[in-house]
Amino acid sequence: MYATQTGTDLPNSLPASAGEAEQRRRWYAAVSLAREQQVQQHRAKVLTGQTRACRQAAEIRAFCQAARARAGDTPVATDEADWLEWAEAYAEQLDPFQTPLRTPPDPLAARGCLPHTAWTISAVVTWRPRRDGSAAGTTRC
Repeated sequence: MYATQTGTDLPNSLPASAGEAEQRRRWYAAVSLAREQQVQQHRAKVLTGQTRACRQAAEIRAFCQAARARAGDTPVATDEADWLEWAEAYAEQLDPFQTPLRTPPDPLAARGCLPHTAWTISAVVTWRPRRDGSAAGTTRC
């Protein structure tokens, strides 16, 4: 317990009032929500990239099959065969199923990585921590 003459001198890291404690709680909840949204958006971007690559690989393979079928029993010209061989190898590189699928690593959570949600945090809460962990009062984010 802190012994003081007035009984109100508390360390800077503790809230001065119930209102400030609520502001702190809301600020951390908003930051947590922003981080979760950032992770979800990153995962969605990776997933849509994988589906796009999968479709592109399938289209390239279908193209190569059609080119070979067009030739029928006739041997494909060397230049065309080389091109189709390269295209099929490229399709393999694009195909996300060539390696085991896994959840992508989360993006960095640095301060500058949440710009799209910063306005939400500052609109909801006016409290924010100072660099030393103490309260910054009602300064906007």
